[in-house]
Amino acid sequence: MRFSINIGMEFHAKTFDSIISHMKQSGEFWYIKDLEHRFIYMTDYAKYYSGLPKGYNPEGKLDSECPAHWSEIEDVIQANDKKVMERQQAIPTLMTFISGDKEKKINPFMAEVIPLIENGKSIGVVGRAKKMQIFSMYYVDNNVRHAKSPVDYPVNLFTDREFDVIFYVMQSLRNDDISRLLNISLEKVNERLQSIFNKTHTNTLGQVVEFCKDLGYDKYAPYEYINHRSYIPLIN
Repeated sequence: MRFSINIGMEFHAKTFDSIISHMKQSGEFWYIKDLEHRFIYMTDYAKYYSGLPKGYNPEGKLDSECPAHWSEIEDVIQANDKKVMERQQAIPTLMTFISGDKEKKINPFMAEVIPLIENGKSIGVVGRAKKMQIFSMYYVDNNVRHAKSPVDYPVNLFTDREFDVIFYVMQSLRNDDISRLLNISLEKVNERLQSIFNKTHTNTLGQVVEFCKDLGYDKYAPYEYINHRSYIPLIN
């Protein structure tokens, strides 16, 4: 049994137990679903940040059967899972979750939805996600707080529109995908990229990515794409 963790890297395991053991020890956001889109496993970290009630076990449940806000968009989630299994290719996906007991907070995660493969055949998906911060100092929407301490906020070098492009560049998206996701022309994407090159004194996208990671921009997601129903596959 094997499943891809990311491009050019694979994790091999003989049993589900060894896969789950690896996920538990990581202390990260992981989940596994079967061919019918039912949860097989979810780490405690993922249960907390995905907004599930304390002590709730999603094992054997569909998205729509889970008591969380994302149950309302099961069709979008399952359509993405199906593409991952059919193509046997990971799809980067921006997910947003609401968590917290007294004060609800919106938390964006940059995830990879990965095919779970046994003997060359897809038998489910694996999700692995990294918590992001919101690229906005502070705002409030629908009584849900979005906050960012200015202490470790990145250098105020880019406009929000430029950061929109940078975010997708750091996910290795092509310019035409960026154009589609931002609903702007390719010319506008290139215009913003040129401004980014000028500000960073770089000449290639690889150099831009390295520059932005050094300043911590890879820990952020654009605030205007974050809401309680966000589940955005970055590849069609």
